[in-house]
Amino acid sequence: MRWFPPRPNRRAAPPPPVPVSPLALLMGRDEVALAGLRGRRLVRGRRVLVTGACGTVGSALCRQVRRLEPEALCLVDKDAAGLARLGRELAAEAGGDAGVTLAEVDVRDRDGVDRAVRDARPDLLFHTAGQNELAKVEQDPCRGVADNVGGTRHAVDSAVRHDVQRMVFVSSDKAAEPTSVFGATMRLGELLLQTATGGPTCFAAVRVGNVIGEAGALLSLLAHRISSGEVVTITHPEVARHFMTVAEAAGLLIEAAALAEEAETFVLDMGRPVPVVELVHRYAEQLRLPEVTIRFSGLGPGEKLAEKAFADSERRIRTAHPKIWATRPAPPPAGLPQLLDELAAAAGDGDDGRVRLLLRRLLPEYHPVRRPLPAGDPPPPGPSCLCDAGCSPDPPGL
Repeated sequence: MRWFPPRPNRRAAPPPPVPVSPLALLMGRDEVALAGLRGRRLVRGRRVLVTGACGTVGSALCRQVRRLEPEALCLVDKDAAGLARLGRELAAEAGGDAGVTLAEVDVRDRDGVDRAVRDARPDLLFHTAGQNELAKVEQDPCRGVADNVGGTRHAVDSAVRHDVQRMVFVSSDKAAEPTSVFGATMRLGELLLQTATGGPTCFAAVRVGNVIGEAGALLSLLAHRISSGEVVTITHPEVARHFMTVAEAAGLLIEAAALAEEAETFVLDMGRPVPVVELVHRYAEQLRLPEVTIRFSGLGPGEKLAEKAFADSERRIRTAHPKIWATRPAPPPAGLPQLLDELAAAAGDGDDGRVRLLLRRLLPEYHPVRRPLPAGDPPPPGPSCLCDAGCSPDPPGL
């Protein structure tokens, strides 16, 4: 009788678990890989212009575009110092001449926008400029309309006039069934794209959620509050928001430019909205400071408990990317150009009441929620970066 030793188990050992990034832990989902081969084929060798280049999304987009080897990149912003700083950063990353030009322009300046587009001769135009803080736009609807509706109108008109091949507009998930002036201005921006279709320029809109990043304002302010042992103020115990990383937002814009056909509105599959209370607790644990005190101030004017990526009336369309969905909005209302002229005139006159009335006439789906301001001291001068994320505008901005 012969004895045979047992055979070793030849099954391959399971691969080690992929480490989960801190941002993925905060969002409760994996980050989505975007701006792949489609984006590279679209950008490489083409001329690109980005408005709002110094903003959080705009600057991340400029960095991603630069790595995709465009022929030229034009940065447009009203912040001269920020433009110079970003231009130096891009040149340093490129190891010398980055093919970058700078244009100091406020998007409310129609002639300035037109000159920038005419001089840059872009094939691709990404419009990220505008007011994006819900609370500030609710308090000053005239400025919000001038920046978000007027600025987008100027960009669209210039894109058509100068034969831009593709234009992508950065919208917000707050445009779906808007309850705030900010959401209404974003929805109007989406409609503006539809009015210009049919010509040589292909348009697309992208709805982004609340953007977070390692060095972003939202997490920086949260870290300050938590590490200092200060109270973190949240508007409501059940408030929930969609969160996405800066890289996801920038990559989604590039993908949307490649996927666009008929002025679609694109949305990243961000899963279910994240309860803001959970996000605060998760971030406190990452900081190894699990003790955090939270108080609730109440929802502010225009705020919802939870955002949705699509309105109930919008049909979702699958795209070539498994994590990107699209919708084709209903036709814009009759007489839109005339009403937009009236809206611009009311904003120029500083007539808040007239602006709100015209927004309701333009957008039947806009149902404004007028609440008193949250309890507590008034916000300090400067940005209140966490208001839109469900945090109250208490000093220092949380």
